[in-house]
Amino acid sequence: MTEKLFYLNGYSTEFKGTVLSCEKSKESYHIVLNQTLFYPEGGGQPADKGTLGGVAVFDVHEKNGEIIHYAEAPLAVGIEVEGKIDWAHRFDLMQNHSGEHILSGIICKKYHCDNVGFHMGREGITIDFNAQIPEEDLGWLEERANQAIWKNTPIDITYPEKEELEELDYRSKIELTGEVRIVKAGEYDCCACCGTHVKLAGEIGIIKIVGVQNYKGGTRLELLCGKRGLAYYQKIHQAAKEVGRALSVQEEKISLGVQKLLLEKDGYIQELKKWKWQVFMHRIEKLPQDAEDILIIEDELSGKDMTALADLAAEKNDGRAIVMTPSEDGFAFVLVSRKMDARKIVEILKKIFDCKGGGKDGAVQGKLTGDRGEIISFLQEAGYYFAE
Repeated sequence: MTEKLFYLNGYSTEFKGTVLSCEKSKESYHIVLNQTLFYPEGGGQPADKGTLGGVAVFDVHEKNGEIIHYAEAPLAVGIEVEGKIDWAHRFDLMQNHSGEHILSGIICKKYHCDNVGFHMGREGITIDFNAQIPEEDLGWLEERANQAIWKNTPIDITYPEKEELEELDYRSKIELTGEVRIVKAGEYDCCACCGTHVKLAGEIGIIKIVGVQNYKGGTRLELLCGKRGLAYYQKIHQAAKEVGRALSVQEEKISLGVQKLLLEKDGYIQELKKWKWQVFMHRIEKLPQDAEDILIIEDELSGKDMTALADLAAEKNDGRAIVMTPSEDGFAFVLVSRKMDARKIVEILKKIFDCKGGGKDGAVQGKLTGDRGEIISFLQEAGYYFAE
């Protein structure tokens, strides 16, 4: 059994331990000490990182009471080594885990629900609750959680006796037996937990909800605390400054600036549609009266543009029209037919060119790969008038 020094003092960063075993695996060495400060992955919290005797430790797991350090190089069995914890990594996990407890405790009390999932990743935290949390409540929940920080609420860790534990109202995902480690954050939360935590809520700095979604009938929240929360605010603030600069408005007024820009955009789109329609009509008026089958090639047409132009061309002489626009690997096309099944025409094209398309008897859209000149020549020989 490895002695768990991290439970004696979560703020300690250096220790000495004796190497009990060192086994080589495919890509690392598995090292067991008589005692360790390295917290093993568990309870949704990632493992500590650091060094043992100067050797990098990149992961830690617990198995049958032994804490296994995944190291990049071997250490001799029987020697005493100095271990050093990556404090920045440890403290980041402490901030985020303690912040998650406070927010989860508030939510579980308010909605009489359970925290049924918790994962702390490199970028953020996700928490799953088996209840629907109204999005309009998130602001209140966030402010309530941060009150614990403003009050610098103590976060106490105890191991209650069996009788005391039976009287204690605490959160736990599973039925617990034996010694139970309780983490209590004042009036905000009381929970069974094996992770590392700060001593005072003020050390968390900030608790920020950055995402919400419906998940398995409940709610999944994305959370950032401490340094991660500050980094998120700095990123958003910088983005707001850049948007404000681009719109020539103050940062707090970028929403109004964007709304104005969108209204202007809508106006330009409507104006563009009007001019585009006039150009299409002008092209159609220039088509000869006796040309039943039309081929038109135009650059940078959207799918809707191709459909509108092909429909107008086919309608003029009650015939067929193919409108194509160059794409990265050939041409995108829309084929509209007033007489022959458009799908049969595509089948003919497939025999000569690399053609893919689908639709109904009156209209087909797809992609056509081949030499531009060969495609034009083939369609002209088939009776299509090329509207240059």
